[in-house]
Amino acid sequence: MNPDSPVTEGGVANAAAGTTAVPALQIEEVHAAYDRVEVLRGVNLTVGAGQVFALLGPNGAGKSTTLRTVGGRMKPLKGRILVDGKDVTGKPPEQLARNGICSVPEGRGVFPSLTVAENLRMWTFKGGLRRSEVEEAAYARFPRLAERRKQLAGTLSGGEQQMLAMSRALSTHPRLLLLDEISMGLAPLIVAELYDLVGQIANEGFAILLVEQFAATALGVAERAAIMVQGKIEMEGTPDEVGAAAGELYLGSGAK
Repeated sequence: MNPDSPVTEGGVANAAAGTTAVPALQIEEVHAAYDRVEVLRGVNLTVGAGQVFALLGPNGAGKSTTLRTVGGRMKPLKGRILVDGKDVTGKPPEQLARNGICSVPEGRGVFPSLTVAENLRMWTFKGGLRRSEVEEAAYARFPRLAERRKQLAGTLSGGEQQMLAMSRALSTHPRLLLLDEISMGLAPLIVAELYDLVGQIANEGFAILLVEQFAATALGVAERAAIMVQGKIEMEGTPDEVGAAAGELYLGSGAK
């Protein structure tokens, strides 16, 4: 970086364009713990506007805890979380959702006894969203949901349930989308299909921070990636750089 370039909170000036690019997300020296067990130990991470960032690492590294902390489901012990340059540290999930952070947690979280259409209607509850607009956007992005609109969500395949869960997060046009292990329990062909959809969503300009057990799959759609080990970011770089180092940094933990 040119030392004479102006820098502002949450962004670095783009000399060519004469503008300041503010990251969608900044995590600064964040620590978090379950009871007295510290899980995150000074995490620093930046996701650019419209960027797909893959957070990889072995089981227990703190990846999902990072998403919970960013999404407001867990308060950090210290450090800061900024969205669009604004400090949102410790804010509750509902406020963060209004600030443009939406999550697809591990386990999907659809209403199994409601139809697809009824689930989509629930996404509009107290949200100021029109049912017709939510359904139109969901069916355009996930055509299979249109075919299943009268089917109970609990009878959908795992991949279809994941699509439904993602439609909920996308219904509010979030600034930042958090995806936690969306491949969990799914066949490889379904995982590949889901990640094709993630790539399409990214092309629409959404910033995405994703945690994934299948490193190669995640790196295939990411622009930047990092490896987390024991609550710290051990490496960050391009997908090629991170992919080449993953096996060694996972310390023989069976990285995929």
